[in-house]
Amino acid sequence: MSEIRTMPRRSPFAAFTSLEREIRSLADRMGMSGVFEDFDWKPATDVYKDDGKLFVKAEVPGILVEDLNIEVAGNVLSITGEKNIEREVVEEDSFIKERTYGSFKRDVVLPDGVDPDSIEAHYEGGVLTVSVDLPRDTEDPSEAAPVRIPVTDG
Repeated sequence: MSEIRTMPRRSPFAAFTSLEREIRSLADRMGMSGVFEDFDWKPATDVYKDDGKLFVKAEVPGILVEDLNIEVAGNVLSITGEKNIEREVVEEDSFIKERTYGSFKRDVVLPDGVDPDSIEAHYEGGVLTVSVDLPRDTEDPSEAAPVRIPVTDG
């Protein structure tokens, strides 16, 4: 009887993450460590439908609820936030530096007809979950003013 072995699932973007680390490391060795500090980072995000709702889950550990902002303008859900450095670490004392800081923005295009009042956001354990009731008939979403969605904690 032969044994079936499965390979662990690997993100298709793992190679890009590895490449980015190598480029940052090279920039550090060349004395250009600040060159990437202005670049936004994007949290890992899942978007899926279940039971008449659309869910957006974003990994944003280390971010305070008050540093998250969720808005809907037309049919675009925007999640923005900022992860601040807890304390400055002297480069010479760093052995590994992989944590990302700074601002981010993720946009998710929603189906036409989503009611912004049906959107709820919840943040727990470093994961932001936004749930959206799937569409009902409404006016043209491109005419609607942006709506801020409150985030509940814990």
